[in-house]
Amino acid sequence: MKSLDEAVLLSLAAKRHHVLRNDRIVLYAGANLPSDTAMAAYSPGLSAYPAMGPSFGKEQPETELVSHLEVAVGAAACALFDAAWAESRLPSCTLANLAVYYAFARPGDLMLAPAAVHGGHFSQRRGGTPDLAGLVVEDLPFDAENCCLDAFAAAEMVLSRKPTLVMLGRSVMIKPDDVAPVAAAARKVGAKTIFDASHVAGLIAGRHYPNPLALGADILTSSTYKTLLGRPHALVLGRDPKDARRLADVLETKLLANYDAGKLPSLLLTLQEAKTDIASYAQHVVQNTKRLAALLRQEGLAVLSARDDEIGTHQLLVPLDASVSGPAKISAMATRNILVGTCPDPTRAGREALRIGTQFITAGTEPDLAAVARRFADVFISSKNAAASRRL
Repeated sequence: MKSLDEAVLLSLAAKRHHVLRNDRIVLYAGANLPSDTAMAAYSPGLSAYPAMGPSFGKEQPETELVSHLEVAVGAAACALFDAAWAESRLPSCTLANLAVYYAFARPGDLMLAPAAVHGGHFSQRRGGTPDLAGLVVEDLPFDAENCCLDAFAAAEMVLSRKPTLVMLGRSVMIKPDDVAPVAAAARKVGAKTIFDASHVAGLIAGRHYPNPLALGADILTSSTYKTLLGRPHALVLGRDPKDARRLADVLETKLLANYDAGKLPSLLLTLQEAKTDIASYAQHVVQNTKRLAALLRQEGLAVLSARDDEIGTHQLLVPLDASVSGPAKISAMATRNILVGTCPDPTRAGREALRIGTQFITAGTEPDLAAVARRFADVFISSKNAAASRRL
């Protein structure tokens, strides 16, 4: 009988072969695969033993290795994102955002955040995770024409509404928002600015997306498995060490009794690999997004993406007709081995779009983007025609 580690590695090898080498085209914007080395570094032994408390001050014996790993991961993350501190114990960015809310706000406090219709994730937006912390959330203004935050109006809103927290970053971002004026306004009124970098963390680390911390954001939260090629986990980073202590106090006394420390060796390797390789990868991701957008337009599809003279991301959007259901379109594409996701169309209220990401295909062998565009367009148009025939 194979050991658990061997079974996991064999399963991973089969999965990598399936998604990277067969006829499937993975264009889903919210996923990636770690390297085989990083995946193999997962430690079931570390996962089996509790390690509560701060590094080198834990309640359990024989936790020194976990403490050393926490320190090493923190140092690697700080170096990668030019941060003063990093917290690596939270299992997802949703929980990281919740922890930040508890650390830096109180029930009844006001937070300004992106709306769901503009791509705000449920962990950020009105009606989502902020409700658990008792926050009052108001939607930030959005520039639908340019598909980005309306930074001037947002800064004015911060100055007039005087929130406790300002949440920036979204799950739908085809280009960077102008963070600096909003962060400056927040500082004037004593608000903390948070930037959820889950989708663009790898691009930030690769210096192909502006670093929100350098532009004045106080705290950066992120998942680790989209443009950063790691296992599902979370990072919280910041500029002021006092903020690190406030967050750690919430984790160690109220929110985090234990966590899966077996992920730390894998996360450490992901961050170390990123230090060497992420710049080239991020560059190729951004280039591939712009090239794929151009090729899809040549195939006759409407596409929302960054202009050639703008900084882009891994994302582009293909708007859907009002008569087309997003889930139905996803299923139709999946039956033809093209994996995509759906999202609100931030430029058209009440409408949907397919959200395409290039981060996954860029991480594999160099994709034939012309072939990808042709196949995507063929499937997209044929499924659209089939839906129209059914209605007739």
